[in-house]
Amino acid sequence: MKYFIAAYQKLRNIYMSQSSMENDLPMICPSLRVYENEELELLKPQSLLNDEQKKALSIIKKQNVAYELNSVPISPNFWDLNPNNALFDIYRDILDKNNLKNLEENLDQVIANKSTVLYDAKNNETKEFKAYKKYQTAHETTVNTITTHLELFDGLDTEEEKTNWNDQLVNLNNLKALSFSEWKVKGYKDIIEKELARINKISDADLYLAMAQNAKNTFNAAEKTDVISNASIHDINFIPYDFMENESGWTNMRLEKAELESLYTEAKNSNENLPSEILSIDYDESVIQAVEFDYSFVHLKRNWFNKNFMFSELFDWKETKKISDGNTISSDFKLPAITKAMMLFKNLKIILDPSITNETVNNPNQLIYFGPLILKQQLFVNKNNNQKFLKAITNVRTIKSDQLNSLTRKTETVESAKIVSAKPVVAQPATETMKANPVLYNKINVLNNVKNIKAVTPAPVQPTPVKPVTPIIATPIKIPGIFVPIKFPIPITPTGSMVQFRAFDKINNDPIYKCSISIKGTNNSRIYEIETNELGMINQLIPVGEYSVELRVDDYAVLNQNFSVVNTNPMNLDYKLQREEIKFKSFFLVGMICEKMPKIPVNQ
Repeated sequence: MKYFIAAYQKLRNIYMSQSSMENDLPMICPSLRVYENEELELLKPQSLLNDEQKKALSIIKKQNVAYELNSVPISPNFWDLNPNNALFDIYRDILDKNNLKNLEENLDQVIANKSTVLYDAKNNETKEFKAYKKYQTAHETTVNTITTHLELFDGLDTEEEKTNWNDQLVNLNNLKALSFSEWKVKGYKDIIEKELARINKISDADLYLAMAQNAKNTFNAAEKTDVISNASIHDINFIPYDFMENESGWTNMRLEKAELESLYTEAKNSNENLPSEILSIDYDESVIQAVEFDYSFVHLKRNWFNKNFMFSELFDWKETKKISDGNTISSDFKLPAITKAMMLFKNLKIILDPSITNETVNNPNQLIYFGPLILKQQLFVNKNNNQKFLKAITNVRTIKSDQLNSLTRKTETVESAKIVSAKPVVAQPATETMKANPVLYNKINVLNNVKNIKAVTPAPVQPTPVKPVTPIIATPIKIPGIFVPIKFPIPITPTGSMVQFRAFDKINNDPIYKCSISIKGTNNSRIYEIETNELGMINQLIPVGEYSVELRVDDYAVLNQNFSVVNTNPMNLDYKLQREEIKFKSFFLVGMICEKMPKIPVNQ
C-alpha cells in the first residue's frame, strides 16, 4: 500500500499544479475500482455509440457503473463507491423539496397575465396552447410506454424473446420519434416554447423560476426516457472522449524507489485527504525498485445536472439536513461535493529487486499485493534490460471467482513475519520486449491484506441502498511485504503434471505472444494466471484435478475449455484462437477529483 499511496500522491501533485480549481478536492480511492473498456463505453451518450448491439446492452448494464461514478463523498479522507449516496437520488430530492412544488402554478400565473400567444382576451387558452399540451401529453405517453417495455428485459430467458424485445424497442422508438415530430409541427412546439422563453426573461424572479424549472424538466426527462434519450440520466460525457480507444490524454510515468519513498513521506506528513488508518501502518515494500504506468485525468460531464439554480438567493431550502456549508465533507450534509474527474492508470508494472527469484514469486501459499491490487504469481523479465517485474491479475472472471475471493479472505499479515519461499514448482519466467497491452480488471476491496479489516466480497453494483465501506483498523499493523501468506495454506498436492500450454492463430498457426491464460480448479481451490512467451507457450505445474481454462488476447475471440490432470505425466495442451476485432482494456481508479460545493443555500 505504501507505494500505491506514493503513486496517488504523484498524480495528486500533477493535477493540483496544472489544472486545479479552488474547489477541487483530490481524494484517494482505498479500494480497487477497475473499469473495463466496454463498461465505460456504454456510459457514452447513444449518439456516440455506433454499434446497435452496444446500444441495446447499454440499456441494462450502464446503470451500475453510473451509480459508482456518481457516488457522492461522505468522508474528507477518501472516496469510494457508495450507492446509498448517489448524485441521482440527492439531486432528485433537492429538486422535489426546494419549494418548487408550486413552481408551475406560479409560472402559469405570470404567463396568463402577460401572454396573448397562450391566452386570448377572455383568458382562455389559445388553440395553439391547447394543441401544444395535447401533443406534449401524447409524446410523454410514448416515452412512458418505452420505460415500461425496458422493465421487461430482466424477465426474458431465450435469445428469441430478447430478439423480439429488441424489435419492439426499435418500433417504440420510431413511435416516439413520430410523436415528437407531431408535437413540433401540429403542437406549435417552437412557437409556444419561444413565447415561454420570452416571458421568463421579464424579471429576476422569472429567470430563477425558468432556470429551476428547466433543471427539473431536464432531470425528469432524463429519468423518464432513460437511455433512449441522448440526455439520459446514466450518460456521462468523458473528456477526453476517446481515452478508451487510443492514447489521447495518457502519459507514461516511471517512479524509482527514491522518488516513491519521498512521495510516501510527503503524503504521510501532509496527511491531506488520506485515511490516518492507512498512513499509520508500517509497510515494508523493499523488494519494489520502481513502478511504471500510464496515467490520465478523465473529466465527467453530466447533461442532466445543473447546480447553478441552487446558487441563487431565491433558492429556498427548509429541510433539516443542510445541503452544504462550503467546507465540510461529511454525511451531515446532503451534497458536500460531486465527482468531477477520475485519476486513472493502466499498463502497470511493478519492477522488482534483482535478487527476487521465480521461487519467491511462485509460492502457492501466498498472494501478492500492490496496494489493493492482486498480482500474478509469474515473474516477467524485460529482455532489453533484464529487469524483473510483476503484473496485476487481469481476468475479471478470476477476480470475481469464489476461489480467489476465498483466498483473499484467508490472507493474513503477521507482525515481523518472514516470508518463506515454497519449492520452485510453477511457471517459468516470461521475457518481454514491448509494453503490455491493457487488460480487464474488476473490483477487490482494499486492504484485504491488512489484519483486522473486514474483507468485502466483490459483487455487481446495484442501485439499491447499501452501507458504505469504511476502512477500520484497531491498532497499528506491520506489513511484512507485498508477499502475503494465506492464513490456511492450500495443501500442496504431491502429484502433478508439468503442463505446456500453447496458443496459436487458428488460420496460420502463428504462435500468439502475451496470451493471458486463466486456470481455475473446478474441484479444488487452485488458481493460476500466466501468459505465453514469444513462442506462444508457457509451462505450469498443475496438480491432479479438474480445471477450466480461459485464453484471451487482443484481436482474438475469448476461448474457454476444460481439461483434466489425471497423473504426473507431462502434458501438452494446444489451443487455436479465432481472429476477432476486440481489445481488452481496463483502467485502475487510483483516486477521484471531487468538486466541493459552495455554501447552499447562500442566504442561510
